[in-house]
Amino acid sequence: MRLRISIDDEDARAALRRLLALGADLSPLTRRVAATLEDSVAESFARQASPAGAWAPLKPATIADRIRRGYRAGPILERSGDLAGSVHSTHGPDSAAAGTNRRYAATQNYGRDGIPARPFLALWPEHEREIANDVREFVRRAWRGH
Repeated sequence: MRLRISIDDEDARAALRRLLALGADLSPLTRRVAATLEDSVAESFARQASPAGAWAPLKPATIADRIRRGYRAGPILERSGDLAGSVHSTHGPDSAAAGTNRRYAATQNYGRDGIPARPFLALWPEHEREIANDVREFVRRAWRGH
């Protein structure tokens, strides 16, 4: 007695080919991820915090110096709005990023020499979930050929 089993796996193979083809240019996904990363940084400025907690408050001397120079007393990291306004996102076929080109950004984000760290380049949990959902949806659509 002979038993012959035949499996038609063409649908699965086609779906895998679509996923591999998309791997060459993930721009539709990375564009969304980059925008979400930029939104997450904006959220840090809006909350005056990072997911790890509230930013250190401004020292009274810093507030007085701001006022003396004609800037507003708050919010934190927004003396003139330049830093928050300089945040931008980029994306490519296999990458997404958000950041700033301001030289003093690293000092503000990580702290240094008496300046407390105020991490604004942060990924909030809700934005992390949004990215995960975007990736799942991207793969789901690729798998189904949409």
